[in-house]
Amino acid sequence: MSTFGGIELGKRALQTQQKSLNITGHNIANANNEKYSRQRAIQSATDPYTLASLYNPAGAGQIGTGVYIKSIERMRDQFIDTRIRYENQGYGEWSVRKENLRQIESIYNELDSGGIKNNLDRFFQSFHDLVRDAESSNSVRESVIQTAITLTTQLNHIDRSLMEFRAHLGSEIEYKVAEVNDLTKRIAALNKQIKIIESDPTKKANDLADERDALIDELSKIIDIQVRFDSFNQANISLNGIAIVSGITANELEYTITAESRTSVDGVEYENVFDKYTFFVNGNEARIESGEIYGLMLVREDIVDQKMNKLDLLARTLINEVNAIHRRGYGKRDLPPAGADFEEGGAGRDFFLGTDASNIKVNDDPVNGIIGFPENIAAAPRTEDKNNDGENDLIGDQSIALEIAQLRDKSITALGSTSFNDFWQTQVSELGIEISRAEAMETNQNILLESLKEKRQEVSGVNLDEEMTEMIKFQHGYSAAARVISVIDQMLDTLINGMI
Repeated sequence: MSTFGGIELGKRALQTQQKSLNITGHNIANANNEKYSRQRAIQSATDPYTLASLYNPAGAGQIGTGVYIKSIERMRDQFIDTRIRYENQGYGEWSVRKENLRQIESIYNELDSGGIKNNLDRFFQSFHDLVRDAESSNSVRESVIQTAITLTTQLNHIDRSLMEFRAHLGSEIEYKVAEVNDLTKRIAALNKQIKIIESDPTKKANDLADERDALIDELSKIIDIQVRFDSFNQANISLNGIAIVSGITANELEYTITAESRTSVDGVEYENVFDKYTFFVNGNEARIESGEIYGLMLVREDIVDQKMNKLDLLARTLINEVNAIHRRGYGKRDLPPAGADFEEGGAGRDFFLGTDASNIKVNDDPVNGIIGFPENIAAAPRTEDKNNDGENDLIGDQSIALEIAQLRDKSITALGSTSFNDFWQTQVSELGIEISRAEAMETNQNILLESLKEKRQEVSGVNLDEEMTEMIKFQHGYSAAARVISVIDQMLDTLINGMI
């Protein structure tokens, strides 16, 4: 080694300690950056110098030439990252389900006095009130009509709200698909930047890799992805085996919407009423089985069930049961045929019109309806008009109205051998149980995630106490290197000036 070799050695030491100190400062600056991974300077000895001497052949002796930073490593545990992304999928699914099932619960509004159960009670009670009214006055009959209108209007409103909410969830799915495509494009763009930088083996694109990992975490919350890093540090991402990010290329997630026919539990066909999303990547069907999009699809299916097998079934059964009894009755002006003293069998008038919750209504026929004609409520089982006053003389016998009132507690086969109130209470309770389950699962997933994030923080997070220790260490190393150069400078001064 030459006389000036010591100065070069000291210079390298200064540069290395200074660069290490800069890296420590970078860590401290990002101490509160959740996306940042702690970095470490990996120091390594430079190639030694072979020293020949009188007693040693060339190559027998070696003298160190100093230190350099071999690489700047990002403190990251891929196993923990993989676990976090997996648990993220479940968290995304259950949090979406919880929030949107609560929306369905709020649409039903059963915690309020205006819920379906209360309005069913009021409807059947109005027929009890009619039975107790010996005069069968039109004012009491009008009350029956108004409570029925309130009930049917509410059923219409809930049905419409459910379908509008289902359409909104469809828009949410489409928004999430757009978000997926935006994230995959950004990840592919970062892959490209990282590839360019790391084509030089002495360089590491650590901050870009942090940014990319944060995007991958976001993506894992939306869909169930699998991530693989190749030897060029390129993130390759697939969705159930189909590549959505392949190096610097992002493949778009696409969807089609098709109408589907469904059959309710009581055998009613719903032709092309409900739509379904199908997903594709490069023309290949891609299954989404976890994450936020999956949670949105499941809630949309829940709404199908809520409409067909709960709300519509309730409305259909109400229409059928009430009408079956009402057709056997007579109103105030339903008179026997000419020449007959009385008649049994019923006027055949429907109380309700419609087929399900979307269109159920009180009979509003302008001639033979109920709305506007309270006298047409068929409360009596027979009719006669001996005094020829144009009104049913037997209207005081309101056993038909009583039968309708007793439907409240009657076991109905179409409702699974339960009463109207018990059936609806069961549906509301089951929805509550489903919400509780979603809340519990979300909580469990969150606990798992927080535990894993704590482990990640232990590996990747910045500990200010540790960084301060590192800073002092590098500061002392820098001072010592500077001292070495100073001593060598004094030696050279003696050598050079002493020879004059």
